[in-house]
Amino acid sequence: MGLPLADRVLYGLGSLGNATFFWSLSLWLIYFYAPADGRGNALLPITVVAVARGLGGALEAFDDPLIGWWSDRTRSRWGRRIPFLLYGIPLLVISFWLLFVPPAGAGPVLIAVYFFVVLELFYFANTIVGAPYEALQAEIATTSSDRVSLGVWKVLFGNAGVFLAFVVSPQLVERVGFPATMAILAAFAFAALYGMLFGLWRRGTLGRAKSLEAVPISLLKSIRASLGHRPFLALALSFVLFSIGYNMLALLMPYYVVVVHGATEGEVTFFLAGVIATVLLALPLVSWAARRFGKRGVYALVMLMTGAYLIMLGIAAFAPLLPDISLLWQSRVLIWLTGFGFAALFVFPGAMMADVIDDDAARSGQQRAAVYYGMFKTLEKIAQGGAAILFGVLLQVFGGDADRSLGLQLILPVAGVCALVGCVAVFTGYHLQERPTPPLPQRRRSEHWRV
Repeated sequence: MGLPLADRVLYGLGSLGNATFFWSLSLWLIYFYAPADGRGNALLPITVVAVARGLGGALEAFDDPLIGWWSDRTRSRWGRRIPFLLYGIPLLVISFWLLFVPPAGAGPVLIAVYFFVVLELFYFANTIVGAPYEALQAEIATTSSDRVSLGVWKVLFGNAGVFLAFVVSPQLVERVGFPATMAILAAFAFAALYGMLFGLWRRGTLGRAKSLEAVPISLLKSIRASLGHRPFLALALSFVLFSIGYNMLALLMPYYVVVVHGATEGEVTFFLAGVIATVLLALPLVSWAARRFGKRGVYALVMLMTGAYLIMLGIAAFAPLLPDISLLWQSRVLIWLTGFGFAALFVFPGAMMADVIDDDAARSGQQRAAVYYGMFKTLEKIAQGGAAILFGVLLQVFGGDADRSLGLQLILPVAGVCALVGCVAVFTGYHLQERPTPPLPQRRRSEHWRV
């Protein structure tokens, strides 16, 4: 019997909160401290913000496997995951908001220190919540079909978080400013994460994770096992590179809209709303393709197509190509189509990671789900930090304003190259292949199509 629909929906709800935080920071954090020319005074130089964010993520990332290991070993009356989620969510919400309320009237040095410290606190809270939450995907779903289904529900709710970050927040920023906007987003994320936690807790679903015996597991052995697991390394590398590409696209949007089109931050809504719609349209196709042909092949193919597309977009988003079509509408439509790549990035890595965990458990006889997902959260931070550093360096060296805009134009081709290399990594190094699901008889097809 498959995982009940209510469990899949509730688990996916947590993705709304996580996606709201992730994509709000990707879109706005650098722009808030170093806005485009003419859109306010910069609190810090863009290179300082970019490097501080990259280094902050890299330094704090080392606690991800530690928190995962701690969660895997935890013995409590609530099980292994609940205590981390219960106490970590409030810290995550508060630290997110504090990033957008630096001390008024402070000098650049104090603001830089504040930014770095609060960012480290946010990343730490994100680890406390994120690693146990992601580990649940491998524990409450035990079949490939259910894991893909959970991935799809995570994308559906994650897109609600992306909608808040990409579509709602630009309008709010323009009307009420950054602190109020981030407080509103944080409130939605808080409700979603606690709704997921208490919903699954009340239904007894989390008892599956609780019932697994928490046996002593060596942290160093667990880290060495993950670093020696070739499919994990290949999946991890592809995820980092693919994520860098899409983080760079998100980072680009406020600058692109203001500098290239001379619009306000609110125009970001109309560029990114179509991306979300495209993701939703792509989900049934992605889900079907994964069941029919296997996750590995579809994931690699989408990365290949996305990489080539982003390279092309580096030209098409900056120069009119078709007569009688304005650059504004040409670039809007072409950017909307990147949602097909977003859909694959949201669905496949988590479901494929669950297969990696099963393979490791079969080899070692130990359950190290949170260690693996903790390592994955480390990679997510590395991707965010790497994207920020690349973005800042390109704008600093090649220009990011109306007079020198080559840096902006290089963002998308660099993002595309990252996706292409990620495709090579997963295609050559990830060898865990599930058997494709054969076509079902016509009379049973209705039973098969579920998300």
